Amino acid sequence: MTKYYVKSGTFRRVIEADTDRNAAISAVQMAVEQVLPMNNINSSETDSKTPIEANQFVMLSGKVVISESGFDSEKVIELSTKEVVSAWNQFMNTLDQLEKMLDSAV
Repeated sequence: MTKYYVKSGTFRRVIEADTDRNAAISAVQMAVEQVLPMNNINSSETDSKTPIEANQFVMLSGKVVISESGFDSEKVIELSTKEVVSAWNQFMNTLDQLEKMLDSAV
C-alpha cells in the first residue's frame, strides 16, 4: 500500500491505500464517521487519532487533493468531493448488499 497525503477543507491526513481514489474515499469515510459512527471499515489510517478524539471536527471542501509527495507538493490529483462522496456511497451500498446476501445464506 502507498501513503497518500489527502487534504480537503480542514481535513488533512496521511492515508495508506491501494490507489489515490481509495485514499480519497477513505477520507470521506473518516469525515462521515464523525457524525455517523460505524464499524472501522478502513483501518489503514496511519494516524490513530480520529478527529472526534481530538475534539475537532473536520469539514471537507469542494475538492479532495491527493499527493504521494506531501501536503504542499505541486504534483497532486484533485477530485471533486461530490464525485468521491458518490463513490463512497456506492461502496457502502455494495457492502450493505453483500451483508444481506451473507445473512440470508446462513
